[in-house]
Amino acid sequence: MSWAATGPTSPLMSEVILDTGIVIRYLRGDRRAAQLLDSLEAQSLMSVSVVTVLEILVGCRDDDERDAAHELLARLNPVVIGLAVAEKAAPLIQRYPHVFGRQISRGTADALIAATAWNLDATLYTLNTRQFARFPLPELRIHPIDQNTRTWA
Repeated sequence: MSWAATGPTSPLMSEVILDTGIVIRYLRGDRRAAQLLDSLEAQSLMSVSVVTVLEILVGCRDDDERDAAHELLARLNPVVIGLAVAEKAAPLIQRYPHVFGRQISRGTADALIAATAWNLDATLYTLNTRQFARFPLPELRIHPIDQNTRTWA
């Protein structure tokens, strides 16, 4: 894969939150995900919610996958969930049950990831086009990516 992190970016750069699906596709060797990270690296601080970190590590099937995940996650900016994110996630679940579900358990992870982006005024890059692209969420800047297209960058 061609993407190589070069360390912290300028504070003038925009921040993006990578949704779990993009990170998974990168770890599985999807060249489109690697190209997207190459493109974003030049213009953005690439971050992930700690929810994504959890989802990635839970999904690792063996030590090799866990090592690869740790290597990639160490190169991204992890964003810790605090009170401000929780306070933004709750109304997302309440206002948009068609996106996040009507109960806390189903939509909690996605709402926390979305609220992390909202709290940072960052753009959420996601493969969840079915979930996020069909309904406007004015609080958020979402960049949905159709995972069936030839390129994502």
